[in-house]
Amino acid sequence: MIPFEHIPAKRIADIIKKSIIGQDGPVETVATAIATHIDRCRYNMRLDEKEAPIQTDNLLILGPTGTGKTESIRTAIRELNLPVPVILVSVTSLSNTGYHGKNIPKILEDLAEEAHRLINKHPNYYSYYLEENDCTIEEKEDGRKVKIINKDAAERMVVEMCNHGIIILDEIDKIRHNKNNPYEAVYAKKIQYELLKIIEGGSGFGEDTLASQIDTSNVLFVCMGAFTDLLNPTIEPIPIGFGVKNTVTNKNIVTGVPTAAKIAEFGIVEELLGRLPMRCRYNELSENSLYKILTESSISPVYDFERLFREAKNELTIDKSALREIALRAYEVKLGARGLRTVMGEILYPILYSTDGIYTNHEIRITKATLNGEKPVIKRLPTPIERLKEQDPAIWEKVMEWRRERDKKEKK
Repeated sequence: MIPFEHIPAKRIADIIKKSIIGQDGPVETVATAIATHIDRCRYNMRLDEKEAPIQTDNLLILGPTGTGKTESIRTAIRELNLPVPVILVSVTSLSNTGYHGKNIPKILEDLAEEAHRLINKHPNYYSYYLEENDCTIEEKEDGRKVKIINKDAAERMVVEMCNHGIIILDEIDKIRHNKNNPYEAVYAKKIQYELLKIIEGGSGFGEDTLASQIDTSNVLFVCMGAFTDLLNPTIEPIPIGFGVKNTVTNKNIVTGVPTAAKIAEFGIVEELLGRLPMRCRYNELSENSLYKILTESSISPVYDFERLFREAKNELTIDKSALREIALRAYEVKLGARGLRTVMGEILYPILYSTDGIYTNHEIRITKATLNGEKPVIKRLPTPIERLKEQDPAIWEKVMEWRRERDKKEKK
């Protein structure tokens, strides 16, 4: 049995907030969804036949790209080290028949593949599922004894992991049924109703033997999308002429989480919406939030570029004024946190190319002037033995004496 222990939602939220900046409200909702998913799985696993299981409350996340919607869930599962497979599926790649694109049951096949990957990465997960009869001992030619897991037991392990998995259905807003396009509306509704089947819970989906055994009753489904036309609808053209007021007010802008009626009117069928009772909204990141991601987030792209330069035997440092400028440029790109990596890549990859192999053990300092076309400040760094001489001359003298003695012995 999977050792699902109770984890307070606040603890999960604190873990996510180390990576996701400026989204405290929605992060707390996501943390609550994950915490209740773990508790529900644990309760339902030890359930008596007479008792009714706890029903799954799936999650709908709205918000623009690059605001941390997907990363919130991945960070929590990764940091908690839970044996839970998580997959991301773009619903725009799905079709109700599978003739063009993936069919809906293919989602469960992808979930099974992710479970396989997790098991290979964390062999200790075997102990959660296997019993004594599930393994046989084989002796190799060199005398080693190897434990072989039976095929049925291995499949049961994968299925049980998938039964408690998390499926993220991205770009759900892209399959809304549009009243202005009847043909598109019919196709979109078909996709939504096909998704509804696996979200409602059950097994026997598709022809794949392994995937058809997965019971989605305890799977947590997270639907997410930008919902741009709902949250920030286009402002109507302003009439121009004498006697026309120039004040512009768009009364259709939605603040906070839209109501179920608004989302249904947008084009999500009510039956599917009813299966997504938990809802939250990630807001567009401000310039200050983007700066905090660079300086405070545990997954800041700054760390990645520092590692890349370190692999090239140099040290990268970026001035605070340069980081402020990067945050401003990323904000203007309107790609959220993804814009940070885009802006930094445009600046740093050419510098990495021009310095790699030319300089070794140098500090490559990026200033605000570097962002405007000037060359970075490059300065030689002291070697470890030179740093030791500055920090502790007495120890340095002993090391040098030891080296001199070693050199004498080598000459003899």
